[in-house]
Amino acid sequence: MAATNIDVKGKLQWAKVFESNRDRAEWTAETDGEYKVTVFMDADMAKALKDTGCSKKIEETPEGFKVTFSRPHKGAQDWMGGAPLVADVSGKIWNVDEKGLIGNGSTGIVKVQIYDTKAGRRGSRLMGLQVLDHVVYNAEGTSSQPTSMFEDLSQSQEANVSQTSSQEATDSIPF
Repeated sequence: MAATNIDVKGKLQWAKVFESNRDRAEWTAETDGEYKVTVFMDADMAKALKDTGCSKKIEETPEGFKVTFSRPHKGAQDWMGGAPLVADVSGKIWNVDEKGLIGNGSTGIVKVQIYDTKAGRRGSRLMGLQVLDHVVYNAEGTSSQPTSMFEDLSQSQEANVSQTSSQEATDSIPF
């Protein structure tokens, strides 16, 4: 059977789809981490996914049917790994610096490839993700984002005073 591509639409959770936030759990050390996203979908979408022969476990939850797709950072072949393509609602490539990370509850379309494996099963590979409704990722309360304990003081008088005094110290001649 040839590879099949399917668009899985739903609510996104735990989107680790950028090089900067890829999952680097110990068990992914061989591949230098992996990119992954969990999708909560309705029953029709879950059935369509099953109909492709996808062997991923699809779990029924109160929020809908849940499945996690992934791809390695480093695959056996170059084309097997690397970050998936991520786009915004207009189809333009996602700019993490401008838009931030993808927060839980965002709505999107996850592009998945279902393929035959050497073991005779149907494997799946995360190919891309289009965010339709972005919920901004909020890192408050996590130690993994130390910048969340700071606020932007660049326009305050206090910050301007300290910037000036440190600038003067750098520019002054010590003798």
